[in-house]
Amino acid sequence: MTQRYADGWVEIDGLPIHFTEWGSASAPPVLMLHGLNVQCHTWDPIAAQLADEYHVIAVDLRGHGDSGWSRAGYRVRSLAHDVHGLIEALGLGPVDLVGHSLGVRVGMAVAGERPATVRSLVLSDAGPETTRAGALAMREFVRSATSIRGFRDDAEAREYYVDLHPEWRAEFIDLHVRHQLRRNWAGKLVPKADPDVQWITGSVSVPDIGYLWSLTANLVMPTLVMAGRRSHIIDEDGVDKLAAALPAATVRWFDTGHYIPREQPEEFTAAVAEFLKRD
Repeated sequence: MTQRYADGWVEIDGLPIHFTEWGSASAPPVLMLHGLNVQCHTWDPIAAQLADEYHVIAVDLRGHGDSGWSRAGYRVRSLAHDVHGLIEALGLGPVDLVGHSLGVRVGMAVAGERPATVRSLVLSDAGPETTRAGALAMREFVRSATSIRGFRDDAEAREYYVDLHPEWRAEFIDLHVRHQLRRNWAGKLVPKADPDVQWITGSVSVPDIGYLWSLTANLVMPTLVMAGRRSHIIDEDGVDKLAAALPAATVRWFDTGHYIPREQPEEFTAAVAEFLKRD
């Protein structure tokens, strides 16, 4: 895929926040929020498609990708604070906000705290809370991923990620190898993410659950709730509960696990594009 984006940075309370921009700055803005322990380039194939009609901004949340690590931590309100700052710094005005996994929780906080800044919401396979089995699985996954000792080269890293995510399309594995890792002083490829992001999956984030549910009444903008039928993160009961709490929700199911954008990117992109073009 030919590179069609520009890198950008803003500073929010002294913390550098990295983002990529796709398409014309005069087009309607679409802001994309990634999940836990990935980075903005996970959106590249989807952003490239949407950029024909939209100004797409994909941000590295604090502690991820090329954004700064925060000693203050990674509570959902802190992550949302950075996104508010990015929207203000870029003068984006009302945005269509697309989030996957952790990006759903952050997106709900952004839209619930400042509804006037969000035109519509796309929430991909997550909500204020997850299933118990999903929470335990995600906790172990993130702990494992943030404690990788290192890889000798791209080939070794790719073999690891193919084994870890066999359901992902190959292009997303390649993006992960290219952008998820950095060379350390010993010449090894190690994760870019702050190891402290693992605590997002622990008890420290329990207060965020009630906070996000309290904001759902503010989410009056059109909202597309996406869910994978084989997901371990959110089940049918969770989807029903979330949709019932949102004033203007539409639900769409996919024949995938949790990683809808990386398992069925064409279907995901088509669903987003159709939703954004609604009357």
